[in-house]
Amino acid sequence: MIERKLAAKLIEQITQHTEYNINIMDESGIIIASRDSKRVGTYHAVAERIIHGPQDTIVIHDEKEFPGVKPGINMAIMHEGRKEGVVGVTGDPERIRDVAMITRMAMEAMLRYEKQQESIRLRKSKKEHFLTLLTQQEFADSKEIRTVARQLEYDESLVRVPILCRLRNTQKPSGNADGSGSVPDPSAALEALRRGKGHWLQDFSFVMDDTHILVFKTVKTGGKHGFTTYREEIREYLESIRKWLRGYGTEAIFFVGSFQNNFTRYYYAFRHCKWLESHVQDPDEIEYFMDYVKEYFRSLIQEKELQQIFVVYKQMMGLSTCEQYTEMMKALEATNYNLSEAAKKLYIHKNTLIYRFNKMKDLLGTDPINSSMDRAFMEYLYMYLAFDK
Repeated sequence: MIERKLAAKLIEQITQHTEYNINIMDESGIIIASRDSKRVGTYHAVAERIIHGPQDTIVIHDEKEFPGVKPGINMAIMHEGRKEGVVGVTGDPERIRDVAMITRMAMEAMLRYEKQQESIRLRKSKKEHFLTLLTQQEFADSKEIRTVARQLEYDESLVRVPILCRLRNTQKPSGNADGSGSVPDPSAALEALRRGKGHWLQDFSFVMDDTHILVFKTVKTGGKHGFTTYREEIREYLESIRKWLRGYGTEAIFFVGSFQNNFTRYYYAFRHCKWLESHVQDPDEIEYFMDYVKEYFRSLIQEKELQQIFVVYKQMMGLSTCEQYTEMMKALEATNYNLSEAAKKLYIHKNTLIYRFNKMKDLLGTDPINSSMDRAFMEYLYMYLAFDK
């Protein structure tokens, strides 16, 4: 079916290159666009016969053959094997045969283009809606999510991980891709990512705003490698856009969220990316959520919950001891309880740290080196004291 607006557009384009009168009829035989505006809305018997009959072309030599139909050639407008309408060129059939053929071919080419553009617009609209469902609605309707995903032909069973890209230094006055010029917008950066090595058909990506793009990347998991190769896979995948950005004298930080294979949990995977962005100070070029799981769970604990457990310890220890404890625990956590390395971070002698460490062990009745439960206790106490400063 050809819409009226499209038919009028087709007539406008075609009649710029010919003086013949051209009509376009819909599947009911009604003229929906014409060079002769008076004929719009009138019935065209030949067009209806072509649409609903076996003939693709009917030539009219005499007006008496069909009432209201002038001499000329009428041809079906085809799209993907279906008759979408009829184009009629008025005039002496022997003189306009080539014109009619070329006109029909032009009509079909324009129809294909318009249908293709409409399909692109529709898919873009669905993708934008899909993004909203995945990232902005915590309790989005699961049936709606999966319906849109099927329309976009996304396989839910695949394991994906979100990668949030934050562009940096994106404003420059002018220049070129050699680093001397203006930096392209996020849409251009996203296209560079999509053209790069490792961007698969089942990866879906979006521009979030002026400084962020988001991709849900399929990753290889399971088998003999399990989860051991995904970091290398992601680094290789991001290399194309990193190189492209460097060409413009800019850079980006990439925050990699959690693995998911259920569309209803993609919301949380994206939130893990956002948590990384807001909580990691001085981030490396690529940051992985799985490196911060402990810190993430800590961030979910409310201060009042810690207070209900540790307030007496704080009162008993006193201000100076609490300060020394938090300083020591910060260094120990950063060095995985390596006393030598922790002492270097504190700029004190190793023996001094051992003395302080043993003093805290005796005070609290714990042994964090040999007991994982004691280590957890001391770390949460440290968290409370740092929280309550």
